[in-house]
This record gives sequence, structure tokens and C-alpha cells, in this order.
Amino acid sequence: DAPFHGSIPLLIGATATIGNPREHGASLYGLREDEDELVSDNGAPPRERKFFFYNPPVVNAELGIRASYVKRTVALAADLVRAHVPTIVFGASRNSVETMLRYLREKVHADRIDPSRIMAYRGGYLPEQRRDIERRLRTGEILCVVATNALELGIDVGGLDAVVCASYPGSVAAMWQRFGRAGRRGETSICVLVASSAPLDQFLAREPEYLLGAAVEEARIDPDNVEVLVQHLKCAAFELPFRRGDAFGSLVAAETGEALDFLASHQVLHESNGAYHWAADAYPANEVSLRSIGWDNVVVIDVAKNEVLGELDWNSAHTMLHEQAIYQHDAETWQVERFDYENHKAFVRKVEPDYFTTAMTHTKVAILRVEEHEQEGAEARSEKSWGEVLVSEKVVGYKKIKFGTHENAGYGDVRLPEMQMHTTAFWLKLGKESHRVAPPAQRIDGLRGLGIALETVSTFSLMCDPRDLGISVDDGRAEDTGEVRGEPTMFLYEHVPGGTGLAERIFAKRSELFARAKKLVASCPCDAGCPACVGPADVTGERKRVAIALLDLITSTT
Repeated sequence: DAPFHGSIPLLIGATATIGNPREHGASLYGLREDEDELVSDNGAPPRERKFFFYNPPVVNAELGIRASYVKRTVALAADLVRAHVPTIVFGASRNSVETMLRYLREKVHADRIDPSRIMAYRGGYLPEQRRDIERRLRTGEILCVVATNALELGIDVGGLDAVVCASYPGSVAAMWQRFGRAGRRGETSICVLVASSAPLDQFLAREPEYLLGAAVEEARIDPDNVEVLVQHLKCAAFELPFRRGDAFGSLVAAETGEALDFLASHQVLHESNGAYHWAADAYPANEVSLRSIGWDNVVVIDVAKNEVLGELDWNSAHTMLHEQAIYQHDAETWQVERFDYENHKAFVRKVEPDYFTTAMTHTKVAILRVEEHEQEGAEARSEKSWGEVLVSEKVVGYKKIKFGTHENAGYGDVRLPEMQMHTTAFWLKLGKESHRVAPPAQRIDGLRGLGIALETVSTFSLMCDPRDLGISVDDGRAEDTGEVRGEPTMFLYEHVPGGTGLAERIFAKRSELFARAKKLVASCPCDAGCPACVGPADVTGERKRVAIALLDLITSTT
């Protein structure tokens, strides 16, 4: 009740492209919604933006496969570069960015355009290299930059006039973040979206007006996610010691005490007379990623020069830095000679191969705890559940892909330990009635196609990025003996450790989502399956038919 004589603390959050800024701000700062205020006036100068959607032509009608969206993106970008239009090209992955940079420099070589005016920008480049690219973008020295989502936000990249996206980035918000990189000087800009063969891209190719009329996705955070909470607890303890009985965030005092005791047992904190003090040497905030949950990096070392070339996050290192992998950096190639798994170092040597590599992974999901469950019929047509799962992912090999033609040039083995992640998932287990739909092998392949369709409609319905979800199919056989131990099960799991609530929402909307998946597959003009619905047809050509039959069975009310 006493008058307040000090300065009033003020928290300011800014965002350009989320659908629930006020609610998100309240969750982020731990406020009640009546404690914050939304300022939504748009003070940006009006500008004209021309939008183009390009769908590459079909090159294999039987499988529904289209021309390479990577090559078509490069061809469009090359025309802009030749016309000296400042351009940014967005790729879906680090490998695709490096491949497009290589192709783009080759295409404009005959036009005598300095290769150093075309650069890549992605996670893994050293900080000083990224700062130099940012500076050259602002001064106009760089004519075209090929980037991952690392350039979606966070820095002013100067006067770009064109944006070309190689495939739909996964959300409306991400798309407008990318397109917003051009036309900042108030002049006319062009935005080009090049569709891939993926289901989301092909849906948008049929319904392009969705992109211009769809609401921007709502941002979601889960303050109770253990992976996030522990990292924030460490940062808070560094700033000010905790005392026993303190609460933190959504944790009550008893839960906070358990978490503090856990950190103390790992010698991160030191407990003395009921107070918990920071005990580690490192500054904890340096280990907190603002983009993902993952705290370790692998250093890439050029053995010929004995110097650091770059770095990659731990998860990406398994697929990009395994031994014999081709590591691409600034349109040049290095081969990984040794991956020091324990010390997080990869030793590479510069080479000039005519191929790049892509990893092959095997994923299995084990159920830890069922949160909710639904079973249909006495001889169950299906069982639907959601809960906690353990996802184990192992890189088992790699493919060699020819530069230029993208032909498969061979395979190689990879021997690395598997990575495990505790997360949440929705799963569908087929019942005995599914036996009449198709033989076992076709039924499992049809279930995989059903999962692809369900992932597509879930992405749109939940307004999330498709990379937030993963698919795995358990064929119901024991790995060691091959003995049948149950019915096939399809898992749709979250890629974020601990989950963010997507699996629970899929379970809550399961009837609607299965109906939408059935409509998506049935309305697709392909004959036996294609990337736009259930994935490319299998050798028997039965994937689409079996997927529809399974969906009929699952959605039946009789």
C-alpha cells in the first residue's frame, strides 16, 4: 500500500509473425493476461510484394515425382543474379544450402560474376564468418545469399529485393518471416515459393490461396518441459542462490527442491545450510539454445591446416559428420576421416568428389506410459492412444548422391551409438479386423502411408511445423527372432524432448484428423500413391488402396 518511489520495471517483447502475441508474452514472462498490454499498430512503410508459386513439372507420372525443386530453385535464382537483383535463397537443410550454393556459382560462372558475391549462411559457420557475411550483406557487397532459417530473423540484412524459397518452410509464420527479408527499403519485391514433392507442398500447389488467407500460427511454449525447466533453473541459480522452500516458475516448493537436489547431486549446485549456490565453472546461459533443445556442439577440424573449420550441434553431427561423410562448407567439400565421439570433434580433409552424402537412419519407438486410450469394438478395429515414449534413432548407413544428376552412386555403413529421446507420441495400433484388408507386408506399408497422410493433416490442423512430428511404424515382430508378438503400430511422435502438447492434441482431435486424412488420400488424383498423399507407391502398387481400406475401417461407425 505504500507509494512506489522507484522506477517501474518494464518488459518489452516484439514479434512480427505470431498469431497470439499477448497470450504468448504472458506465458513467456510469467504474467497474468491482464498484466500485459498489446501494441499492434503497424508502422512499417507500405510496399508492394509480388508472390509467385512455382510447381516443378512431373517427370514420373506413375510415381508422382516432380523435377528437382533444388535445381529449379537454383535456375530461378540464377536469373535474378544475372539481372543483378539482390536475392536471398532459403533452403530446407544445411546440405541443401551448400549444394545450391555450389550449383548457383557454377551457373553464373560464364557471366563473370565474382563467386564471393554469392555466399551461404547457416548454422555451423564460425561466428566471425557469419558476422562478416552480415556486414557484407548490409553494405551490398553480396549479391545473393543462400541460407537456412538462421537468416529468417535476428539481423538486418540490408536492401534485398527478391526471396526464393526452396520448398514450403513448414508454417505460414516462417514463410512470411522469410518473405519479409525483401523489400525493406519500401520498393517492390518479389517472393517465389518453389514446391517440392512433399505432401504439404503439393497440397498448397492445389490450394495456393491458403497461403495468402491462412491465419498465422500461434506460438506455443511449455514452461513445464523438464529439458527447458532445468536449464532455466541453472541460469536462475547462477544469478542468485536458492533457499530450501523457494518455488520456481510453475514448480511448487517441493518440486523445486527435488530439482535443486538433482543438480546438487551432479555437482552443478552446492548445498550449504539450506542454500543452493552455483558450483560449476561455466556460464549456464551459454549452453541454452534459443532455437532448439540441445546443448552440445561438435567442432569440425581441418587436419591439413590444423584449424577449426566450423561446428555442428550434436544431433546433426550424427548424420553429417560420421566417418566417410562429405562435409560441405562454402561450396567446397571435405571428407570426414575420424569422428571423435567422446570428445565431440570431427577431423576432415579437403577432397573433390563428384558426390555428396546423405545419412540413412533407423527409428524405433517404445511406449513408456499411456496417458489416454481408446479401443474400438470387441475384436478392436483399432486402438488409439497417446502418452510418453522413448524414441531411439540410429544412423545405420549413408548414400552417395551424384552432384548434378542426383543419381544414387553407392552406399556405405555407419557405426555410431543410437541417440535416445524421451518425448510424447500419438499411436494407432491395428486390430484383428485389419487382417482382411491385405497381407501382412502390404498392411504395414499401407499403415506407413496412412501415417504420412495423418502427419500432413495434423500439421495443418495444429498449425505446426512438419519437422515437429516424426513417423515410425512397428511391424509387431520381435527384432531378434522375427516372431510376431502383436499387431502393427504407427507412431506420430514429437521431435522435441519432453514434448510440447502436440500428441495430446492429436489424440483429442483424432476423429476429425482421420476423416481429413481419408479425404486427402481419396481425393488425390494419383493411381497407386505419390508424395502428395501416402508417399511413392511401393513395388506392388498397393500402398494407396490399403491406406484407404485401413482408413475406412478406422473411421467406420458400425
